[in-house]
Amino acid sequence: MYYPLDGQSALDYVRKSSLMTQIYGEKDDLKAVDLAEGNINLIFRVYSESDPIAKSVLIKQALPHSRRYPQIKIPLDRARIEYEALQLEGRYCPEQVPRVYRYDPEMHLNVMEDMNRHIVMRYGLMKQVQYPFFAPHIGTFLARTLFCTSDFYLSSFDKKAMVPRFINPVLCKVTEDLVFTEPYIDHPNNRWTRLLDPQVTEIRRNEELRSEVLLLKLDFMCNAQALIHGDLHTGSIMVDGEETKVIDPEFAYFGPMGFDIGAVLGNLALSYASQEHHAKDPRLRAEYREWLLDTIRQVWTIFEREFRRLWEAEGNDQWPSVCLRDRYLKRLLQDTAGFGACKMMRRILGLAHVPDLDSIDDEHSRAVAESLALNIAQSWLMDRNRFASVEDLIIAISASEPRYPFG
Repeated sequence: MYYPLDGQSALDYVRKSSLMTQIYGEKDDLKAVDLAEGNINLIFRVYSESDPIAKSVLIKQALPHSRRYPQIKIPLDRARIEYEALQLEGRYCPEQVPRVYRYDPEMHLNVMEDMNRHIVMRYGLMKQVQYPFFAPHIGTFLARTLFCTSDFYLSSFDKKAMVPRFINPVLCKVTEDLVFTEPYIDHPNNRWTRLLDPQVTEIRRNEELRSEVLLLKLDFMCNAQALIHGDLHTGSIMVDGEETKVIDPEFAYFGPMGFDIGAVLGNLALSYASQEHHAKDPRLRAEYREWLLDTIRQVWTIFEREFRRLWEAEGNDQWPSVCLRDRYLKRLLQDTAGFGACKMMRRILGLAHVPDLDSIDDEHSRAVAESLALNIAQSWLMDRNRFASVEDLIIAISASEPRYPFG
């Protein structure tokens, strides 16, 4: 029978499970810490005092509603979707996902490897930390997980049989609303830095821009290219000096590949814009921005190279045209730019912002960084159909400037 855990019941749950022999010792003194910062899940770290690093797990339990907005009901089945997505990702790219020790369908929870030696990537970027293995890790992860759940790898029968297991209507609707709809209309969920009022008004009045966003919304709703993570921002990536781990795929469903790739690249572009504040020294700012641009370049280049290799070596026989590969990947790059733009704009105009920008206390400094991000996003969105290589995305970032003075 389902019940929400608390610290004590999380300890009791672990003590009564096979985890006591799988992870801990029978005599280990266990402690539980509530880590829940989110709005729709409970998260507990359960560790042994004798070895809190190695003998530690995370329990992530789905809640049936939003804690902040109790009237919003959310299906508990997302815990199963997260489990099955992690299993598939682990099959194709095991180095880049946490190990799942236990899935409990009655309690709607997963017990997973504790990433206690890692940091949420977003916070490392805010401190100008460089991660030399991130680009090869995430580029390979994207290529393998997207290709191996696509029609290029799976048989038509197998692909269509998988899609219903990941139908995720409520969380997809959250994305449809928060990414593609609400930021561009007058909606009570929206908030933004008021110095940006003129720029926000222009964006909302731009019907051509709005139509491009809605075309991408339609693609998000209708284009089941592959099993996508669905929320792959730098807050869903754990890193250290050598490892990269992708977490939290509870938004997973069969959708457009460019949505995942665009989320990664768009969040790197947000970090680029935020360095206007976080990197005070101009030389450090320039150096770190160059690293971010090169990381965007490498992520796409490694993704494309691995995706092509898989298509040639492991693709099924339904897609024999080499010309198709070139055309498909060019269109995918353009989709990536469009979705990345939408992911950037929603973090400035809509409900859920990011610490990269929201942590900037000074309103003017925040507005400068956000204005730059908005201009990068608009360039990616409106010019994407002319993009032929990842260098076009890089040039669009480098050529963008914030709009100030404001008012």
